[in-house]
Amino acid sequence: MTNQNLPTHFVLFQPAGKSGVVPHGSTLLEAAQQLGVGIESICGGQKVCGKCKVLVETGTFGAGEIYSVEHHLTPPDSAEMKFLRRQGWEVNARLSCAARVIGDVVVTVPPESALHKQIVLKDAMPLHLTTDPAVRLVYINLPEAPLGGRLTLWEQVQQALAEHFQLSDLSADIVALRQLPAAAAKSKRRMTALVWDEREVIGFFPGYREKIYGLAVDVGSTSIAVYLSDLESGELLDSAGMMNPQVTCGDDLMSRVSYAMNHTDGLTKLQQAVIGGIDALASQVAERTGIAAEAIGDVVLVGNSVMHHTILGLNPVSLGQAPFQPVFGEGLDVKARDIGLHSVAAGAYAHLLPLEGGHVGADNVAVLLATAPHRQDALTLVIDVGTNGEIVLGNRQRLLSASSPTGPAFEGAAISHGMRATGGAIERVRIDPQTLAVRFRIIGDGRWSDEVTLPALGLCGTGILEVIAELFVSGILRADGRFNGRAATDRLRKRGRVYEFVLARSEETTAGREIVVTQNDVRAFQLAKAALYAGADLLMQKMGIRQVEKVQLAGAFGNLIDPQHALIVGLFPDVPPEQVHSVGNAAGDGARLALLSRSKRVEAESLANQVEYVEIALEDAFQEAFVGAMHFPHMSAPMPNARALIKRWRSGERGKQNEH
Repeated sequence: MTNQNLPTHFVLFQPAGKSGVVPHGSTLLEAAQQLGVGIESICGGQKVCGKCKVLVETGTFGAGEIYSVEHHLTPPDSAEMKFLRRQGWEVNARLSCAARVIGDVVVTVPPESALHKQIVLKDAMPLHLTTDPAVRLVYINLPEAPLGGRLTLWEQVQQALAEHFQLSDLSADIVALRQLPAAAAKSKRRMTALVWDEREVIGFFPGYREKIYGLAVDVGSTSIAVYLSDLESGELLDSAGMMNPQVTCGDDLMSRVSYAMNHTDGLTKLQQAVIGGIDALASQVAERTGIAAEAIGDVVLVGNSVMHHTILGLNPVSLGQAPFQPVFGEGLDVKARDIGLHSVAAGAYAHLLPLEGGHVGADNVAVLLATAPHRQDALTLVIDVGTNGEIVLGNRQRLLSASSPTGPAFEGAAISHGMRATGGAIERVRIDPQTLAVRFRIIGDGRWSDEVTLPALGLCGTGILEVIAELFVSGILRADGRFNGRAATDRLRKRGRVYEFVLARSEETTAGREIVVTQNDVRAFQLAKAALYAGADLLMQKMGIRQVEKVQLAGAFGNLIDPQHALIVGLFPDVPPEQVHSVGNAAGDGARLALLSRSKRVEAESLANQVEYVEIALEDAFQEAFVGAMHFPHMSAPMPNARALIKRWRSGERGKQNEH
């Protein structure tokens, strides 16, 4: 039994975003278990396996101004200290089974320590194009230099490249010049030069090389995805993803801008976090495919405007206040090493696609490359659903773009039992409109809860969307988002002055904990979906149209959501359900296109200039559209397709595809 006389302390676990108070002296592992955070521990606290490693963050965090420092944990004892020294971990690493809480603290659970490994589903779509990468390999065989000759080794290389490959006026990266004498000596002056954009030699390999690789990187607010490709064939060799390490500095973009403003080393930490994450993923895919870092000769990076600025080490403060002016927004080539990226060739460039505006970044330009609305006649609405909802409307005649401040609800944050899309998260929900019987499915298990007890831990974004849509269709939620207290189900109960809905009873989960949907959860979702709808509605007003012809949903969340559930809640303007399509991680696909083709980089620059950017924060019409969009599916818009779908579902006519 807990000693009631002992003080309690606040603990925040990132990137899960789980927090709460724990008794003084609790181990971090015990705190994690209490707060529903999965940390692996094989040795049972004997300090020998190291699986429960965590990182202690230092500084002030969160809206509650949590002050976290290492001495808010008990110091390592001799056994833990010996283990830490042997492992050579980061200076802020601790074993969660040994470190006891004696003050408020923020800790990060690295991916390798998570009991339920993070799933970042950003699967690449097949791409069809003629490859024309920015780098290529050129094999040269230099003759021996004559005695007393005046030509330098580099001048001989220049001559060979000009004579045999029509590559003239090439400059040389300093790293390439350092590699040149060893490459020449090792292979009797036979070597392979790595040439960038027909302008610069960025590396030398001894002997003959015929394979060079590239890395496309999509940096989102919540997650990072990398794609390793063969630059000659265009083949996708491997991909990997992780949570964006910047989440320790804030869940959304504005909180990270604030972090850069309010901490003297804030920008440095933001840049080091995101670049460190990219480096780790690059090393991961290279190791899995047996490719040396020196063979990754090119990088393309896309991200929203704040990510773009922090990658480059540009202060994003101007993006957090009107007129939301970026520091720099054109397409840019920088040395990867100059931004701290080292898991690639030492002379490699990183290409950043251009921005569209203050809040619509290079990732949206990449989405345009992949979905190509500018090549279509149909008026298409492309939505990249995430912490920031980026929207494009148009066709080959005209393109408009905007960014809606949806917040983190779609990612599972700001929800009482919300969590990110990982094992144990409820991803699908069904409620029978007649009987109000509930069943759900979790990530990592294809069965439904009416078939077996499931280890459900919480709700991810798709689960939140589906449970709210199902509650509305079944009459448990009213159109204004309030619970219907007269609904004939014992799962609806009153807590104080408001209702909450028990989605999973304690006996229905192996975790033994209830999972509920509160009135505040519904409101958080309403705010997010209303912002997304209102942004699209505003673009439709600017375009002078009342209906779009098709909707394309991009991004990790957009790729997983069921279009019919999304239509029912009014996530986007009304459209026939069959005209709603998921297009995968279009930003990642666009980054791959730019990696494999220089012409796509030129096209990206053209698109960024062509798109008419609308700054939502400066538009009075946005607020009016936002208020109407709070209702399900909408308060004033007719929404005939959504209402017809709701009517069919309520009568029990649910299509087989949606039912399963």
